[in-house]
Amino acid sequence: MKLDCSLVEDLYPLYQENELKPENRRAVEEHLKECNRCHELYQKGSGFSEVSLFPDEKEEKVSKELDDRIRLNFRLRRMKVIAVLLAAIIIVTGINRYAANREQVATLLNGMYSYSRSLNEIADRPYETNSELYLSDSIDDIIDLDNELNWLERNLFNNTSYNFFVDTEVFNEMLTSLKERKSQGLQDETDVMAIELLQKHSKALFQHVQSEYDSFHHGYSSYLEILDIDGIGEPINKIEELAYFYNTYHKLPSEMKLLSEKDLEKKIRTVFNIEEEKVELEKSHNNVPGVYRFEINGIHGEINGYSGMIFDADSSLRLNDKKTKDKKEVMEKAKQFVEKIYGNNAHFEMWQENIGGQPSIYRFRFVPLAGEYRLLFLGSEPYYLQLDAETGDSMFLAHRPMLTKEFFAKKYKEVLSTESIESKAEQVSGVKGKSVEKGIIYSTVSADYVLVHVFEGEDSFVYINAETGIVERPYFFNY
Repeated sequence: MKLDCSLVEDLYPLYQENELKPENRRAVEEHLKECNRCHELYQKGSGFSEVSLFPDEKEEKVSKELDDRIRLNFRLRRMKVIAVLLAAIIIVTGINRYAANREQVATLLNGMYSYSRSLNEIADRPYETNSELYLSDSIDDIIDLDNELNWLERNLFNNTSYNFFVDTEVFNEMLTSLKERKSQGLQDETDVMAIELLQKHSKALFQHVQSEYDSFHHGYSSYLEILDIDGIGEPINKIEELAYFYNTYHKLPSEMKLLSEKDLEKKIRTVFNIEEEKVELEKSHNNVPGVYRFEINGIHGEINGYSGMIFDADSSLRLNDKKTKDKKEVMEKAKQFVEKIYGNNAHFEMWQENIGGQPSIYRFRFVPLAGEYRLLFLGSEPYYLQLDAETGDSMFLAHRPMLTKEFFAKKYKEVLSTESIESKAEQVSGVKGKSVEKGIIYSTVSADYVLVHVFEGEDSFVYINAETGIVERPYFFNY
């Protein structure tokens, strides 16, 4: 290719920056071999003719733009290199973090493995083992495992109502009740079936955790493993349901049937005396089976889907049509409201609780009565109804709700003598003394509401059934 000297001079910057195509570069080099003048110019890098390089202002501008493009091209190349390096660093860092996370999950699965194995052993020997001693050591690892879930596992977990360990309080209550019932000759088919179900669910959990443990300890392929949330959470959820229904109703989950939403809506409309408004029902996710949240005409509350008992309501409900401040009239309205919840046969002891500085606010605490006997609670009575006589706003709360209206219909008898009850209490507690209280509790031992005498023991209260002499165990459950 024959090149003109002026063209060779113009190509100098591109030649020096190695921006020429190979064939053009070879053509320039061949010209330099033949032309001493151009060869000398390329050697010195100076002496270029003004005519060829800077013939006028237009050519000077073109040359400057060309230089700017060359510099920009170099900057872009450097930026691309830097971007590639940064991307590589980010990718490597992400991979390292992911690998570290999977390794941490694999390590923390040791705690889950230990927990599920202990739970399985407890289920095999429910009358012998101490669940608190066996299970407590692994809880911290399981909590840490929960915190180490990656975004996919976290998303899967958040879309469920699962836990990674059984509610300790509910589970221990079940085991203690099983032991107490057997030791006092009260074991029945429900107890036997409950143990069989506990063994079934515990075994399923242990087997699945074993499988997960092996998957996360299987060489490099372990880094690709995703924790099976359903496989772990489902048997734990079944154990919690079993414990809840056993403690609360002395029944198995399969024996419990929810009321229809139509029946629940009818109950809600009746209590609040609202016939036409639509009732919004939604299952609650507060870890208690069968609880529904409801809303009707600005009234928000919660209702037990098995018993139909409303145990929480907060609203602008106009219970006081005349907005009266007369205490007796307001209390009568409160009693009528409570009777709608628990039925016309329900009886209560109700009294006003003063709220300083708010003369129009009436708070009435109440305790269910069966004949002359009160329902007993630890601490203050948890039932109250609060009314604002000026605005009509109301609040009802019963977070230790009645399980059944049969509480009011049952006949409670004192069959045993005071001496025999005191003797039994002394045998149990090792402390001789008189009964400090008498009333009704829901007992997980008799699995019913029972009349008891309460005695002070060395470490806790002792409850003796006034009719049978059985050592009872009160069940104070919260929703």
